[in-house]
Amino acid sequence: MKRKLSAIECMIDGNIVYMVRLEGTFLVDRLREALARVQRKHPALRMVLRKQKDGLYYEENCAPEVPLRIVPRIAEDDYKRESLTELETAFVEDRSLLRAVWLPAETESDLLLVTSHRICDGMSMLTIVREVLFALHSDEELVPYEPITAKVMIGDYEPPQPWKRKLIASLLNNGLRLLPASRRPLENKEYALEWGVGQALTDALKQRCKAEGVSIHAALVIALDRALLQVLGEKKLPGWIESPMDARRGRLASLKSDMLFFGGGSLKMRTGQASEEEFWAKGRSVHEEIRRMIDQEMEAIPGRYSFNELLRPVPHGRIQTMVQLGDALKVNGSWNRMALSNLGNVAVSDATAPFRVKDLRLYVHSFNFRLLGIVAYAFNGEMRFYYVGDEKCLSVEQANALKNEFMNQLQRQVAPLQEAAKEVLHMAGTTA
Repeated sequence: MKRKLSAIECMIDGNIVYMVRLEGTFLVDRLREALARVQRKHPALRMVLRKQKDGLYYEENCAPEVPLRIVPRIAEDDYKRESLTELETAFVEDRSLLRAVWLPAETESDLLLVTSHRICDGMSMLTIVREVLFALHSDEELVPYEPITAKVMIGDYEPPQPWKRKLIASLLNNGLRLLPASRRPLENKEYALEWGVGQALTDALKQRCKAEGVSIHAALVIALDRALLQVLGEKKLPGWIESPMDARRGRLASLKSDMLFFGGGSLKMRTGQASEEEFWAKGRSVHEEIRRMIDQEMEAIPGRYSFNELLRPVPHGRIQTMVQLGDALKVNGSWNRMALSNLGNVAVSDATAPFRVKDLRLYVHSFNFRLLGIVAYAFNGEMRFYYVGDEKCLSVEQANALKNEFMNQLQRQVAPLQEAAKEVLHMAGTTA
């Protein structure tokens, strides 16, 4: 069975790489078997791409085995070189949509898992990582499930004014057809920054957020908003901070937490609003706004999928024209947006595993658009951040200034807690 890629699936062409560093040993045959078992579970990993005259198609249940490259690890940072290679290597026709690279050393190894954003978002990729690590030491069955299609997501939704939606879709389709197809390759000059904040700041931020009744994500949104304003100024400020939303976690009956899914809506928050308001007062209002947005997005998902089915895929040449138009217009950020994704507390192995996960990193790359965003996640008790951006969006100097101001914003909010803790320790030492 085959189906044509939707307009959205064609647009979000990019790669996701996750690296896990494992302390302990296992056999390569066991790794191949684990990859095969995970592939058999997920319909998206059993598909291949097929190019036909009228566009790209997915052909189901015919993918070859997951390719595994083995590269002996010489230096500790060899994974960076291999990650970059995998990021920039597009998934092609008739090949598996999951790849793996294993870098073994004496007592530990690095495992890279690579997939296409067309079938998988960041949370889905964590599912793949967890299941591969689980299958490395357990024979427990991984139960397959039916493909998650647009029809499943739309369900019994009926648009209130079908004629109006068809008219809007027709205008969009015809308008995009008027764009000339650029033959000039898109020059993506992406770069990345990675940093952790340490366990002390992580714990202090959690405590302050809990005391103030504010989610960590709301606090990150405000800190990023104010850092952007401080570094870029009002004229260069992207208009929106956009956060992808996980539609699983029991929110949609058709989606389970262990299913692969490429996207389920996003939360868009206007930047530069009430920048003088006290941080935590603003945090509480943003926290409530996010909760309302999640409810609205969940209601909107079936209708959005229904509308997307009316859109025709945009050829790569026209997408390049759209990007080059944005460059010419000097649009702030990535089309007036900056992404902020929060994966939360990341746990990818269990206590029964014969190995220990020492580190986890993630990397993303877009073949179509200019990226600009930050991914936040907590690993082993420490909050970490991964920034990726194109030089057309922010220069390296601006990105480093943004990183520093973002951290300053967070540090200022937890400083009173840290000072109080120091005072308690001082008093305890004096008493003793």
